[in-house]
Amino acid sequence: MGRGADMSRPPGDAIPAAMPVPGRSDEPVPPADRGPPTWLAVSSVAIGALILASWIFLAVAHADDRYRLDHVSGARIALARSAQEGVLYPELFDGERYGGTRFMPLPFVVHALVAGITDEYLLSGKLLAYAATLGLLATMVVALRRVRCPTPLQILLPALVLTTPTALSASMSLRADVLPLVLQLLAVVLVTGGERTSVVIVAGVLAALALFTKTTALWAPLAIVVWLLFRGRGRLGWFIASYVGSSVALLVAFIVASDGRIIENVLGLAASGVDAGSIVLAPYRLIHLLVSDATPAWAILPLAGVVVWLASIERRASIYVVGLAFAVLVLLVVLTDVGTGWNQLIDVVVLAAIVTGELAGRVDAPTRTEGGRHRLGAVIVGVALLWSTVGLVVTLVPDVRATISGELDSRAIPLEGLADADTAILSEDPYVPVSLGQPPVVLDPFMLLRLGRDRPEAVQELIARIRSQEFELVVLVEPLEPLDSSWWNEQHFGSDVVGAIDRAYRFAGRVEGYYLYEPRNEALAP
Repeated sequence: MGRGADMSRPPGDAIPAAMPVPGRSDEPVPPADRGPPTWLAVSSVAIGALILASWIFLAVAHADDRYRLDHVSGARIALARSAQEGVLYPELFDGERYGGTRFMPLPFVVHALVAGITDEYLLSGKLLAYAATLGLLATMVVALRRVRCPTPLQILLPALVLTTPTALSASMSLRADVLPLVLQLLAVVLVTGGERTSVVIVAGVLAALALFTKTTALWAPLAIVVWLLFRGRGRLGWFIASYVGSSVALLVAFIVASDGRIIENVLGLAASGVDAGSIVLAPYRLIHLLVSDATPAWAILPLAGVVVWLASIERRASIYVVGLAFAVLVLLVVLTDVGTGWNQLIDVVVLAAIVTGELAGRVDAPTRTEGGRHRLGAVIVGVALLWSTVGLVVTLVPDVRATISGELDSRAIPLEGLADADTAILSEDPYVPVSLGQPPVVLDPFMLLRLGRDRPEAVQELIARIRSQEFELVVLVEPLEPLDSSWWNEQHFGSDVVGAIDRAYRFAGRVEGYYLYEPRNEALAP
């Protein structure tokens, strides 16, 4: 039956083209519009398809290079390499190399399994990221259908998400932010799709898998608990038992597999980037990141806010509204850590898009007298269309053009010809030594700074190696100067390490986006 059908009438009853309004003149009221005008719907589908085609082009063109990869992706690649070699979470310090990371194990374990088949780390990681992204888009469509979102927006809103820099980078990088979002969204969709106990049990397992993909994957289980508390209390216990039981089982399994190193890594370092100053700045950081990395989403954020406001007035909210509220709260807590940034926005952007689709579904619901509400639905589609087009032009088109012209050709082995497996390298990005077939000295430069605070003697050994110019090359993702920058003092390595590099090494040039430094008493080999 069509979406505009009146389900309260028997199938054989005809709906009059216009009905008189009681208490007023008998002049018939024009029928309400049914969805956006045809041209607007067609344009929305066309722009959505163009955005998806652009994304697919970039995905295929950069499947085996370093496009949109950074040092965080490099750390995950190094973890996958270590896992493939049988070591789940290297030791914090083994006398020569520095481990330490708070990344959850599931993404890099799966990456290691796929890399074992492809015998490399770039293509395998990219394929996993692409699969997660396509899964996210498909799950968004299902969720939008559940909230009775108009069909054009079911295509346009997921596409709009892809035009945000945060979602584009997350879909192309190996940061593993998309996978936990997909698992959480699937859990929510399942819970709202049936009354069977088995459904919430599966949702609990998915939520637990999301947690072991990312430590901050918490908005979905929180939203499901609150929603079931009011809508399905009989199933709440089953969900909690499934979620807690699955989480405990996974934790025990990974403790055994890592010989307990997951405890000192993930649990020991989870809050290592939080301090009093970062707590105060969290709201500012959220606004700043939304402006810089999620600009196209500003079209839907106010609309999502309207739905939240209506839910508070009506005291009735969908699980997606509840999820959005929890996602914002979790995000504010996450941003108290100085090591977090743009990649944390994707959950809020996706949920805001779904809640916007819910608003469009509400105003597009068939009524006899409120044609203005249908026109408002068309306005929502029009705004989403406009901002999707802007996002396409600003975010995707420049990269598509640069890819076609060859300007975005990032080599899989960035120092090929300058270094090999025998070259002693200290790299801020762990992928550089991994690409040359050697394990990184520092697995995660963010954690090296924190390790230096807790175990200064371990980092002093690295400083001694730097002073003796043991490394033939020092490779940085940021320039060494200024030494007192927040990057070195709050993010990576620490002032003692970079001070030692500055005294023992000199700038030798920039290659493939990396800053190279050579020993001061030697020339860089051609």
